[in-house]
Amino acid sequence: MSDDFNMQDAEMADSDDDFDDEEEEEEEDEMNDDEGVAAPAQPEPAAEEDAAIARRRAIQAIVRDTTLSEPEKRQRIQALMSGGRIEVAPPPGPLIPAPDGNSACVHYERNCNIVAPCCNRVFGCRICHDELSPSGHPPMNRFLIREVVCKLCNTRQAAGNCCAHCNAQFGEYHCGMCNLWMSQSKKPFHCNRCGFCRVGGVEAFRHCNECCMCISVTVFDTHQCLKDKYKNNCPVCREDMFSSRQSPQDLPCGHAIHAHCFRKLAGFDYRCPICKKTVVSQQSMAAAWEARARDIAEHPMPPELQRVVDIMCNDCETKSHRMVWHFLGIQCPRCNSFNTVVDQVLSSGNENESEQANATSGSA
Repeated sequence: MSDDFNMQDAEMADSDDDFDDEEEEEEEDEMNDDEGVAAPAQPEPAAEEDAAIARRRAIQAIVRDTTLSEPEKRQRIQALMSGGRIEVAPPPGPLIPAPDGNSACVHYERNCNIVAPCCNRVFGCRICHDELSPSGHPPMNRFLIREVVCKLCNTRQAAGNCCAHCNAQFGEYHCGMCNLWMSQSKKPFHCNRCGFCRVGGVEAFRHCNECCMCISVTVFDTHQCLKDKYKNNCPVCREDMFSSRQSPQDLPCGHAIHAHCFRKLAGFDYRCPICKKTVVSQQSMAAAWEARARDIAEHPMPPELQRVVDIMCNDCETKSHRMVWHFLGIQCPRCNSFNTVVDQVLSSGNENESEQANATSGSA
């Protein structure tokens, strides 16, 4: 009863205010008519009063409705007050779409999904999380995973390798430090010096403290050590090579690149993308360079396009002076490589003709 009395008092007070406002508006209209100013057409007082009363009663009904949540009440009241002219925006969706709890993970063979510590969503693995995340969402930190969901019984539980409800084993291999579950087919192992798990078998790799990476035992004794060589991005795909799931490859110059990126690069370029040195052995390139030298000898440049230049060899880092330029390349006289760049143009075709003419007139 007290609520009804309060609402009736509020309704009556609002009605008195409406009548006072209408009287003021009528006085302003009469003043405007007396002054000769055309006043805008006003709705009839009775119709406006009925609409205001109906609107207040509808708002009171929404406020009393206990089945509606506070956001729904605010949206309906706003729609009434705006007269339906303003579209009320729906509530924002979740930051990351929630995949099916039993959705298959294409990256690892396991019987559990993980609960992302950053957004509390369930994903097949950390890579699934990163691939399904919207732009700008940070990658998952594998070391912060604390909960998993069993794929067989859908039980959410603390991270482990055995389901607390159905006793199912989540993975043939489990690392509690990296929160990794996978099969033994790729021979995973944990490297304490790297700080996480790698694949390929612990017997096939040795850790290099200088490179800060596990190196294959087949090339460990001959590989070129470079401080934190693998703690860089691949020069082709720009992915971090230290934590990448793709295997890196050492180039003869000492730089590292993803093996699959190198295969793509070798299809159209034989140089390191960082230092521009030839990544193929000199013996392998000798036949190609001899063939190019023959082409240059058989197709000399016309006089108007001839140039005399200084060059720098990317392979032996030797600078050579007054070399004859050709559009097919300029061969280094020291190592016979065509991996050279023009350092300076000394003269062009017209200048060469002038020099020859001066030399001829001087001798006469």
